[in-house]
Amino acid sequence: MMTPLLLSKILACASLASAASSVAGTKRPQKITYTSLSAADDDGSSDLFLNALTKDGYVSITDIPSLQQGRNFRDVKLNLMSNLHGCMMDIGDDHVPMQHLDDGTVRKSFATTSLPLFDGNHHFHQEQQPIQLLEDFLAGNPSHKSDTAHCRAFQNDLSVFRSMVGDVTRRFAARLSFEMGMSLPTPLLLSSNKDGASGNNYIMMNYDDFESVVMGGQQLEHFHSYQKSEDEKNGDDDAATTIELHTDQGLFIAFTPGMLLVDQQQTLELSDGFYVQDSTTGENVLLEFTEDDDLVFMLGDAVNTIINNQLGDADGGKVLRATPHALSLATQKPRVWYGRMVLPPSDAYLPEATTTTFGQLRQVFVESTSKGESIPMGIGCSTNSKMVITTSRSLADSDEEHDHDDEEEQDDGHGIAANQCADDEMFCWFRCMALTEETKTCDERRLGLQCVDPRGLVVENGAGHGDYFPACTNNTHITHPITPYPQIEQQDPEVCTTDLWAEFNSKDESYTNVISLKPDPTKPGPDANLAWSIVESEDGEKKLKARLTFNDMFGWLALGFANEFDAVHNGMNGGKVLLMKPGGNYSPVTGLDLSFGPSIGAYVIDGTDSAFRHWIDTEMVAEGASHEHTDCFTALTFESDNISGQAFNLEGSDEMIWAGNSNDYYVGYHGPDSRGRLTIDWLTGDVEFFISKPAWETEDDADLSDSPTKMEDGVSSSSNIGAFSGLVIVLICAMIL
Repeated sequence: MMTPLLLSKILACASLASAASSVAGTKRPQKITYTSLSAADDDGSSDLFLNALTKDGYVSITDIPSLQQGRNFRDVKLNLMSNLHGCMMDIGDDHVPMQHLDDGTVRKSFATTSLPLFDGNHHFHQEQQPIQLLEDFLAGNPSHKSDTAHCRAFQNDLSVFRSMVGDVTRRFAARLSFEMGMSLPTPLLLSSNKDGASGNNYIMMNYDDFESVVMGGQQLEHFHSYQKSEDEKNGDDDAATTIELHTDQGLFIAFTPGMLLVDQQQTLELSDGFYVQDSTTGENVLLEFTEDDDLVFMLGDAVNTIINNQLGDADGGKVLRATPHALSLATQKPRVWYGRMVLPPSDAYLPEATTTTFGQLRQVFVESTSKGESIPMGIGCSTNSKMVITTSRSLADSDEEHDHDDEEEQDDGHGIAANQCADDEMFCWFRCMALTEETKTCDERRLGLQCVDPRGLVVENGAGHGDYFPACTNNTHITHPITPYPQIEQQDPEVCTTDLWAEFNSKDESYTNVISLKPDPTKPGPDANLAWSIVESEDGEKKLKARLTFNDMFGWLALGFANEFDAVHNGMNGGKVLLMKPGGNYSPVTGLDLSFGPSIGAYVIDGTDSAFRHWIDTEMVAEGASHEHTDCFTALTFESDNISGQAFNLEGSDEMIWAGNSNDYYVGYHGPDSRGRLTIDWLTGDVEFFISKPAWETEDDADLSDSPTKMEDGVSSSSNIGAFSGLVIVLICAMIL
């Protein structure tokens, strides 16, 4: 049973107080070089690192190298942040999320997140999710337009900057794990998925140390620009507090010191106004930064629960400090800031908590505040501020819409809430689904109305992605919880080498054009190539001879035409594709029967329902089609002038979609990194890629859609910029500085 004491441990927030008053002097953070994070304790950094985190609760990392030759972290950071405010101004106040703070400061925000992915070798890595607002804006404005210059410059440095921060975050966590040593139990946290597979289709392990806890949790990222409103610029209340004193609720936050934009040339200088509560005197002191402070780490309240409460009596010297801090701005110049909040893994729980996970505890808070109920004892801040946690898909909502205390129910980050469905609808698959005559009579037949998949497994509260629909059943999410499809044998990295992949693609040398379907090789996901030639028969008939190769196992592989008129999945619904699958006699309950052997078919994807069981098999012959698959790689080859009756424009270009699945034999979801949409000029070989939306917007079975927005076209095929500007994230009060 969830106790108030346990809740208070997890979600405690410091009392709020005035930050600008009673300031007693200044401090500077302890500096640790990037190299020292990975060094053994004989370099002298061990005492400095641990002492800083136990006494102050924060430490500054300096001399961070770059992932790009010739540019260090500081250069990338300055160039990125110098364009942040200008980019937000170019997008416009009607679209950029904005909040009016109590002292008259206006804060504009870009929000995104990095999500944990399991690499199959018992290790996590973090996958960057896009800033959708930014990508939609750039997709809808040609690159030559002057009012996109700031955003394009910001976007150019964004990925490498976030990758650098992610690298330092992992090293910081590894160093803290090293310093804690044998003082903490193993495992540090348990996983509710340790005996089965999670929604990401991997067998979860327990979280043995602090590093695994950090890498297994969601990492929230915010870019903020602060500026005094016009009314406040004429005032003289320089002592007003912008953000009250508070303690973060995550494990820690990694942030860049705030910087002021001092002129039209985007020149930056360090900002003051950041205060911390001194651990010795209890007074507020100004924390001063220098240009050497590349990235600052500040501990949050979750370290009390996860680390301090599990230390033994002999380890008092290793008790970490969660730092209360505040912000007070007096200048009229824009202040720009970036922060990454690290949350405990949603599936993790403390041994003393039985199976109550951190994700469930956060949800308790969200539900309590969003329904206007009193917060369970010990949860949240001690004042009425309630800035601790909120759930929102879009930060672009008005200030009134951010006051969740008066809302009955949140939309779980998908644009619609369960209580918004009509009486003849059910909230299922994050949408309102119409009830049939059969499902309207569940009560009469003494059956429950549930959101289920074809296997009869139940999605709790309808909040899940996949092939789900309303049904009358006595199954529940407790008796029949959603489980992933059985995973097929995966690649052996020691066998499936880059040399072997190159050899597999050597056949492509005979084709006129060869392109990579992975435009950014730094991003996760398997490689894929498309090779083609235009061939002509003796009677002058032209055909496309093509070979699609996929650097992963054979679950299924597909290539086809995007449907330009599809506004739901941006080209998938109604698309015409060649699908290569390893078996036949498909059943959504049992998957493919492999005894039928591999086959290649021409299909039309349903115009509304994305799951494979709704696709139309045209039974048309896939001309010249053949399949190849090894224990490492997969390839689809064909020679034809059409797919499902739609002819290739061999004198020009076509919009194409592709996807591959290496996970199951259920023609299931391909994942966010094994798909794409692009325009190909068959004559010249020129390619124009599309930019993916977050994976949760298109997570259907056999979903080929890249949910794209075009990179360079003047017209975006995506939805309105302001409508889906945020991701499904849990906002912690730490992310407001």
